Amino acid sequence: MKSVTCIVFLTLSIKARCESFDYVIAGAGTSGLVLANRLSEDPNVQVAVIEPGGDVRNNINVTDVTRFLRAFGTEIDWQYSTTPQRGANNQTLAFHAGKAIGGTSTINGMTYIRGDKAEFDAWESLGNDGWNWDTLYPYYKQVERFTPPSAAQQVAGAGFNPEYHGENGPLTTGFPFELLNGSFHEIAQQSWESLGYPLNPDVNGGETRGFAFWPQTLDRNADIREDAARAFYYPVEQRPNLKIIKGTATKLTWAESLTSDSALSASGLEYQDADGQTVTIAATKEVILSAGALRSPLILERSGVGNPKILEKYGIETRIDLSGVGENIQEQPNNVLEYTSKTNNTGTMPYVTFATAQDIFGDQTSAIAVSSSAKIPEWAQQVSDTNGGSISADQLEKIFRIQHDLIFKTNITIAETLTSGSGNILISAFWVLLPFSRGSVHLKSAEDIGDPVFDPEYFLVDFDVAVQTGIGRISQEFWYTSPINDLVVNNLVPGEAALPRNATDSQWQAFFASTLSPNHHPIGSASMMSRELGGVVDSQLKVYGTSNVRVVDASVLPMQFSGHLTATLYAVAERAVGFIRNA
Repeated sequence: MKSVTCIVFLTLSIKARCESFDYVIAGAGTSGLVLANRLSEDPNVQVAVIEPGGDVRNNINVTDVTRFLRAFGTEIDWQYSTTPQRGANNQTLAFHAGKAIGGTSTINGMTYIRGDKAEFDAWESLGNDGWNWDTLYPYYKQVERFTPPSAAQQVAGAGFNPEYHGENGPLTTGFPFELLNGSFHEIAQQSWESLGYPLNPDVNGGETRGFAFWPQTLDRNADIREDAARAFYYPVEQRPNLKIIKGTATKLTWAESLTSDSALSASGLEYQDADGQTVTIAATKEVILSAGALRSPLILERSGVGNPKILEKYGIETRIDLSGVGENIQEQPNNVLEYTSKTNNTGTMPYVTFATAQDIFGDQTSAIAVSSSAKIPEWAQQVSDTNGGSISADQLEKIFRIQHDLIFKTNITIAETLTSGSGNILISAFWVLLPFSRGSVHLKSAEDIGDPVFDPEYFLVDFDVAVQTGIGRISQEFWYTSPINDLVVNNLVPGEAALPRNATDSQWQAFFASTLSPNHHPIGSASMMSRELGGVVDSQLKVYGTSNVRVVDASVLPMQFSGHLTATLYAVAERAVGFIRNA
């Protein structure tokens, strides 16, 4: 292995290690492990991954496909907190992210849904040449090894289109053996169809609208979660040229001189090891940040890349002025309705319903399209004021126009409802998919990236409240629709008094504010967009102003989409491998 065994002790707590690798990756999560696996395929390339989390391959809260939520609040959860949220009665909300080899893929809901084609086509309009559905689609299939549902699973409702799925990739997907048997899925399907939402046989072909059963990131035959480590690391962990180093990446180190094009070149990465000492590791080719949407921007800020006003506050020298670092966070507000059931349900209910603006606003859609378009400058100014002008109102207005066209001209899906239940409790969880609200994540101090100032700004823009109200009413109406209504006893949360069937907008908003929880889908904090729009990385995921620093994780996704992050993160990381190899 290309490494040198010299350690120079600088103080009792800081040391420089002359260990050198071709590629140094910050974070062994969903994206980082794809990169580690693929780059280390070349035996002549040395790859190091810095990761604070441990090996959880034997943690039952990870492996058991029925234990979603059990890992929250444990040692493998970063257990972040938001700032007080005005959209949630100024509550500080717990925010979960995986602290393990495998990252958040070890604790998430295992959902494998991609999104609507037009949403990815819009990435090109944001300054990302060559990024669209057609270019991304082959990578979705390349990563995936789909397990078709068994005959029994098809009887339980699982369906698929084989053209949409990969067969030979490292990531196993499919439906769990624990699918709920019986007639519930037929009753749910009929009820949604009565409301105008037809069965979508497979949501992964680029059109999500309707009622569907979603596949999951799991190995059905082994009855085990398929997290990023199980798919991309454990099968290759014995490679002599791949090393995971236990530690927390803190900042980039820079070469003394600029490159020929006046770009900064990273010489390596600093990390804090298990003993609390600061260690420097060298990278001869590239440093890749894959620490997630809440941590990669903080590594950039500690390295002098970001908004000079923020960096100056912490005494950090500005090396690259990129005011979009840590901005443009888009997170989705989640609310839940609960009902008691006449039947006792056991098994998994992976049922999803996607709705468009036309579904939500009905015959008012055209009028709302016009009125909301007129309000875009106001929303842009509102978001810009909230972020202190880091992203200007003019920049935001251009982004919002693209998003508005997707919603009202392309008619992509903009709201999602999950129908599930356990025992005698039935649940609708629902959220706006493409919020106009934008938040931020920044350093709290110059010394620590473990406690970010994370402000998702749920419901900052009033349009998001209108969409949430619309999908909430639809989710509520579902339980009053035949034949599902025959199973329902009563509304448990929030109760009929708080939220009657004819609830006012004010009652819905009060419900949202008192029960809001994160959806844990933060993106955009190091957006892949043109620099003129406030982007942080270019279309090859390289940080503007650098020659060899990339970000490959959820922070680069520039706009929310009608899916869950995991599928797209794997595809984006797979595509990034080509950029890195060809650099």
